[in-house]
Amino acid sequence: MNRIRWYGPAVVLLLTVLLVMVLGPGITRQLTYAHEAAKVQLVKDSLDHDSALAQLSNAFKEVAQAVEPSVVYIQVYKKPSAHPQSGMSDDLLRRFFGPNMVPPGVQPPDQNQQPQSTPNDDRYAVPQIYGSGSGWVYDTQGHIITNYHVIKDADKVVVRFHDGTERTAKVQGVDPRTDIAVLQVDGVKAVPATIATQPVAQGEIVFAFGSPFRFEFSMSQGIVSAKGRRLGITDVKVQNGQLVQEGYENFIQTDAAINPGNSGGPLTNIYGQVVGMNSAIATRTGAFNGLGFAIPVDMVKHIADQLITKGKISRGYLGVYIRDLDEKMARTFGFSGKGVLVDPGTIPGGPAEAAGLKRGDIITKVGGKAVTSADQLRNMVANIAPGTKTTLEVFRNGKTLSLPLTVAELPSESATAAVDTEPNAPTNKNRQVLNDLGFDSVMDMTPDIAARYRIKMVPGVLVLDVRDDSAAAAEGITRGAIITDVMGTKVATVDQLATALSKYNLTRGVRISVVENGQERFAVLQLPQN
Repeated sequence: MNRIRWYGPAVVLLLTVLLVMVLGPGITRQLTYAHEAAKVQLVKDSLDHDSALAQLSNAFKEVAQAVEPSVVYIQVYKKPSAHPQSGMSDDLLRRFFGPNMVPPGVQPPDQNQQPQSTPNDDRYAVPQIYGSGSGWVYDTQGHIITNYHVIKDADKVVVRFHDGTERTAKVQGVDPRTDIAVLQVDGVKAVPATIATQPVAQGEIVFAFGSPFRFEFSMSQGIVSAKGRRLGITDVKVQNGQLVQEGYENFIQTDAAINPGNSGGPLTNIYGQVVGMNSAIATRTGAFNGLGFAIPVDMVKHIADQLITKGKISRGYLGVYIRDLDEKMARTFGFSGKGVLVDPGTIPGGPAEAAGLKRGDIITKVGGKAVTSADQLRNMVANIAPGTKTTLEVFRNGKTLSLPLTVAELPSESATAAVDTEPNAPTNKNRQVLNDLGFDSVMDMTPDIAARYRIKMVPGVLVLDVRDDSAAAAEGITRGAIITDVMGTKVATVDQLATALSKYNLTRGVRISVVENGQERFAVLQLPQN
């Protein structure tokens, strides 16, 4: 008897498998899409009803509306030289217009025609734009604040306000040592910026305003990355590289985008109050790399008010040479803590000398306010009005002293000649301790040696050669330096120097006095521990 086989369930299963294989991926994609679409819609609904984000965005817009009317665009003009040149280099012209450097639509000159020279009269030379920057309205009297480097050497300065009004400005006053300038514009009623009454703090949100790359009235946002930065960009030097004047710097560092053209523009807080003035960037490309710097507004205000009311700057003056104090140097004086070292000493006739300040003193307070760095002390004293009576708290020989002092006015400074130590000098065999420290060649300083090498006679040991990567080189001691004492003990010969150094554990550091370029300073020689 034949059996009948029923394949219905198997066929149904097979068809089901085939349908899933064919239609499954599409269904899966549709389900995934539906899930993602639903998730995106939920996020959109959340954003639409997120009052915190709306408030933040509105706050940024309100800052722009509050600040922009007080921001200005500055164009700087300069008369062409006696032999004017195009503002574009020949190389740049070739890149734009080809090898003949002729713009499209301009008839090339007749190659057979010889140019005719005409007399040059600078009286009728028309100033040409050679730079631009930013600034901000300081008061209702038409004073504009910007950077000194923006308007330096300008023959004409034109200020464009936010409403498009343009006026030629005159330079009211400048202070190169802080890179601050004040302009005066007549006949314009502009809204002055609001100045913050409290210093900005690290981490605060800030906004940089200005005209980067001539994109006028731009705004960028970031935070305060750090404070109290010194860049050395306001220091004034003579041609041989010797420092004549140190600038006064206390920069705010920010990651708000600052680019060429932002210089002079305001840096504000979230309330639209000016906390600084954009001044510089640290970059490897010439454009913003994440590091921008602004002058604190309290420094700007202090300088601007003097330029407006007096036309000049009066700074406080102590008449003392100072330097930062590190832990290694402090240990040699038996001092622990923060302070500023007096080195190489006081200036004859200055307030510090009259108050009894001495080389090796450690200044810890001025007028009851603690000082922790040389830059901080310089800026603090500079802001004290000349004639003000104050006190210096100093550490000396294990004791804390309070020295009364009257702040004087900072005099003008002039360059000093460098010491000539160029001629080759004979070498002298030194003791092992000197070789260990990196002094490969030293000799007794005598009047004959001073005359031979045309340097001032100073009793001590003359350094003739310093080994690279040595303890002496690490302290910046170079050929021509004169070592005058070890831990306060005078030395006049190589033997005295070697004997004095041998008394100390050099792995803990030993303090010496060094005369370089006519100035005496401290240095700490320390050997690495093996």
